[in-house]
Amino acid sequence: MNTPIEISSLTEYIELIDKLTDLGTSYLFRGQENAAWQVNSSAYRRLKIQTDVDIGSLEIQTDIDMGSLEIQTDAETGLLGDLFTGYLKQIIDEIQLRYPSTYKELSPLECMAHLQHNKVATGLIDFTFSPLVALWFACDNQKNTKGKVFILEKDNSKIIEITTPERLQQGLDVFFDMDQAQWYLWSPTLDSHAVDTQRMMMQQSVFLFGLPEVDTEMIVREIIVPQEHKEGLRTALAKLAILEKTLFADLLGFFERNTHAHPYDLSLAKPYYGEMTSDEGHTA
Repeated sequence: MNTPIEISSLTEYIELIDKLTDLGTSYLFRGQENAAWQVNSSAYRRLKIQTDVDIGSLEIQTDIDMGSLEIQTDAETGLLGDLFTGYLKQIIDEIQLRYPSTYKELSPLECMAHLQHNKVATGLIDFTFSPLVALWFACDNQKNTKGKVFILEKDNSKIIEITTPERLQQGLDVFFDMDQAQWYLWSPTLDSHAVDTQRMMMQQSVFLFGLPEVDTEMIVREIIVPQEHKEGLRTALAKLAILEKTLFADLLGFFERNTHAHPYDLSLAKPYYGEMTSDEGHTA
């Protein structure tokens, strides 16, 4: 039985990872700031918010034309059907139609990766090969909740890794076939035009996709990060160069780190204002 294990320090976490993993076996890690959340795609979450409102009245209202859709008593059943796949097709069709110079030459999967990189809700779920990177994400404290690190085996029989250009070019009907219950794993190449691979390299990222949500049976182990230890763990990770500035070193990351709502590290400005005299920076 997969009983979540709680940790309080980086040393304890590293020792636990060493105990839970086997040499010669590849693993996928994902960190989430809220331990109550399941592992699912952003597209699933977007659609679930919409359908949860309308399922009570047996109506599904979306801003896309999905045609006739059989409504089940359970909202989750509907999401696992035409609605999820239809949404993914719609956003790819729209972006390729509106911005052909950027997206027309990309495969549907590459289009989706580029959209994911730019905060669009897609069917891709971000994982990492690094347990330290996963821990950093689990230590986000914006929600003031326990965090969680999920561990999956990369060599799981349910996961097919995309390793050839031919497989990459396949359509979304293949990759997101709800009847097949198949998962796929893909990491864009270093010269990919779909995403800025600088961020993916720093985060050792990989995309897992195929179904809206990862079944609990695929999860090897879960590690709980108590809310009161998140700040200390982030500090310890920073000493190993696992911090926001390195994990989000691309241009988009710079934009995100410098919005009005993002906390600012005052020490970064000290070399500038610290050298000013009392008269500098003032006008008569």
